[in-house]
Amino acid sequence: MSDKRGAVAVEFLVGFMPLITAFLCFTQVGQLYTAHLVFKHAALSAGRAAITTVGPCMPKNTKHAVYPDDVRKAANAAFGKDAWQIAFDRLSVMPVYDKSDDAYGDVTTTTKARYKCSVPMGKLIVCKSGFVNMQQEIILPHQGARYNHADCADGD
Repeated sequence: MSDKRGAVAVEFLVGFMPLITAFLCFTQVGQLYTAHLVFKHAALSAGRAAITTVGPCMPKNTKHAVYPDDVRKAANAAFGKDAWQIAFDRLSVMPVYDKSDDAYGDVTTTTKARYKCSVPMGKLIVCKSGFVNMQQEIILPHQGARYNHADCADGD
C-alpha cells in the first residue's frame, strides 16, 4: 500500500519557498535602488536651495527671514507628497561653506536619512534591521548674487 497523495504538495512547497523568497528579495532591492535615486534627487534639491538661500553674504531680509530649515524643507519637498515622505524618516540636512573667507566658494551639503524597507520577507534579508541609512554629499558653487553691504567681505 503506497499512498503518495501529499508528495506533490511537499515538492511544491520545497520549490516554491526559495522562488518566492528570491522574488521578494529582488523586489526589495529594486525598491532600495529607486529609493536611492529619490534620495539623491532630494539631496541635490537641498544643495540647490543651500547655494541660493543661505550664506554669509545674503542681505538682511525683514519680511522673510531665511531659516536653516528652508534647506531641509527643499529636500522634503523633493520626496513628493505621500509615498516617499512616509518611506524616509530622520531627515537631516547640513549645508557648509568650504571657505569662510570666500562668500562665493563651494557649498557642501550633506543629507542624511533613514529608509524604511517595506517588502515582507525581503526586508528581513536585504535590509537586515528593516532600515537602511542613506547619506549623500553634494558640492556646488555658491550661486548667490553679489551684494554690497557691510556683512559681505567681497562686496563691490
